[in-house]
Amino acid sequence: MAILKDSCCSCCNLRGLSIFVGILFANLHLTDLSLKAMSIRPGSQVYGLPAAGIAIDVLAILILMCALMIHGVQKGKKVMLLVWVVFVVIILVVKLIIAIAITVLVTIAAEVAARSYYFRYVNISAIPIEEIEAKVLAQVWAIYIVTLLLTIYGVLVVYSHYRNLRYGVLDDDGIHDGAAPPPGALPPGTAAPPPGGMYPQAAAPPPGYEKQYVVPPKV
Repeated sequence: MAILKDSCCSCCNLRGLSIFVGILFANLHLTDLSLKAMSIRPGSQVYGLPAAGIAIDVLAILILMCALMIHGVQKGKKVMLLVWVVFVVIILVVKLIIAIAITVLVTIAAEVAARSYYFRYVNISAIPIEEIEAKVLAQVWAIYIVTLLLTIYGVLVVYSHYRNLRYGVLDDDGIHDGAAPPPGALPPGTAAPPPGGMYPQAAAPPPGYEKQYVVPPKV
């Protein structure tokens, strides 16, 4: 039932790989949080709200979601895995909208600056506005493409493990729903015995019965 059967190198099952995805995303969010905390100036505003507070709150929620997803993998709580998948997909869409908005704003700003008297006649030694525009847009879309690829693979891994938990598929190590299979469970592919544990046997011949060879009549 899973989209992915195992990891790309077949060295880890989906359960272990889902935990790795959660740890990886949590570390990426922590790094992003540190960079934003150093780059955002205190008191800066975004539509009347503190920009630093918005960024920190969003990243804190992302880190919390990763922690809950890892807990869900360990305890076999599939709802936490599905919530993480939905949340990261929403964040990915929001980042796409932000990247498009930045592209539009940078393009408009570059067009206005290119037509201005300052950039054309006064600031002759400055870097061409077209080069600045290309560098900014290249960085924005490079970051988004890397984020897109990581998110796609992470979602495939976690959602595949979610489907395994939902449909009761055992991992390679026999773990199901975060615990060992119930006592008396048969290995996959083993037929269950009939009620009473006894298979039907062939009836014994009556006493004195002997199988004789009968010669067919001549035609």
